[in-house]
Amino acid sequence: MKRALAVALAPFCLGLVTTLPLPSLNGCSMLAWAQETRTYGSDGSNGRSGRSGRDGTAGTSQTAIADGNPASFTLTGSDGEDGEAGENGYRPRCGGQPRNVSYHLRAPDGGNGGSGGQGGSGGAGGDLTVYFGDRTVLRQISVDAQGGRFGRGGRGGNGTLGCRCDRRDWEIQTCTGTPGQADYSCQNTRYTCRDGRSGSNGSFGRDGAPGADGQLWIVNQLEPLQPDNPAIAVGLSNLANQPVQLSRNLWAERSGANTLLAPGSRVNDSYQEYTGRVEGTVSLDWQAHRPLGTFAGGDVRTEIQPDGSLAATFPDSLWADYTTRREGDQMVITVTNAVRASDVTRLALGTVQGSGANLNVAVLDLASESEYLTTQFRLTLRTTRDDPRDNRRPRYVTVYDDVVPAELVSLAGNRFELALGRLPIDRGPLTRGTYAQIEITAVRSLGDNRAEQAISWQGQF
Repeated sequence: MKRALAVALAPFCLGLVTTLPLPSLNGCSMLAWAQETRTYGSDGSNGRSGRSGRDGTAGTSQTAIADGNPASFTLTGSDGEDGEAGENGYRPRCGGQPRNVSYHLRAPDGGNGGSGGQGGSGGAGGDLTVYFGDRTVLRQISVDAQGGRFGRGGRGGNGTLGCRCDRRDWEIQTCTGTPGQADYSCQNTRYTCRDGRSGSNGSFGRDGAPGADGQLWIVNQLEPLQPDNPAIAVGLSNLANQPVQLSRNLWAERSGANTLLAPGSRVNDSYQEYTGRVEGTVSLDWQAHRPLGTFAGGDVRTEIQPDGSLAATFPDSLWADYTTRREGDQMVITVTNAVRASDVTRLALGTVQGSGANLNVAVLDLASESEYLTTQFRLTLRTTRDDPRDNRRPRYVTVYDDVVPAELVSLAGNRFELALGRLPIDRGPLTRGTYAQIEITAVRSLGDNRAEQAISWQGQF
């Protein structure tokens, strides 16, 4: 009997290892053997997610000349498609629950339902550009530029029920030793079967977005507008030697578009009205302290803005301060100051000298560009009565955390002097022999450019 029991238990002991000195049957831990759980049958498969609905197509934009005769335009966007429903989960194969086995059982789980597909967004309505000589003739134009309707998200699929156990618990008796002998003993072990988990329902798909209504653009003239070229990127030296030609048609946004058109029209309430045109040559006037040739190459982007002003964007390697002016069809970008971006943060701590009212900190500009940059210092000053040499965790107290007032900062050549002893604080923590931590953040700017650099010091006054 002992041999037969060992053979029956051997398949359940493979791969189970324990370091606890527990009783064993043929080398298999009684605890591992009793706690082993197996499934039977097969779990249900998850349902597939539904396909997302396609977005609607945009309406066709058109151009028209209003001559006083009635005209009708249909520029609607198409509707977005509904998302497909998620597939229901598949049922598990419950099979037959094994009887009187020496291990715990778990019934198969049900399949999850698939997620519903996302609804497609509606297509935007097309735009209509109208040329006219008399504003009142716009009332003869009927426009339907409504955006398409959104598609509904698909329904999530249903999860399926897990299998249920036919028999939830049973006992198996196991014996060791030789019957009739002192070493013979038997014990009953209780086993259980746990029902399978039911699959979860799939999530519903998100609805699409409605399409935007098309916009009306009106031009108070009958001649077609000239094409525009509002921006160009060219090399710095090229722009200095050869001006470029730019142009832009200007528009003003207004509201009440549907009141301009025939009753029943449907367009976006805001519309664009042509207000004029800016065009001319753009040139670069370099007035900075260093010659243009000393800076690395790169493109400068010049652009006529929607309001008609001129703007420039210089390469990342160059900080430039500039102004623009317009004289007829001549537009000029004048650079009054320029530094290399890499030189902006070449600051270093100089010296920390004195104590009390005479405490001064020097910051050095290794690139010698401070004459052309705006520099502000933010200071965090902490002090402690503890000696860091004797205390691994000295307790520092913040005595100042703010911008250093401009009147306490002086510049001589490439050297900034920060008169920290004159800060509006109690000078007690600044006495000779005090241990301190100083964190300085230099904020440097030129025109629209800005950068920060942190400098730290720790020591004794």
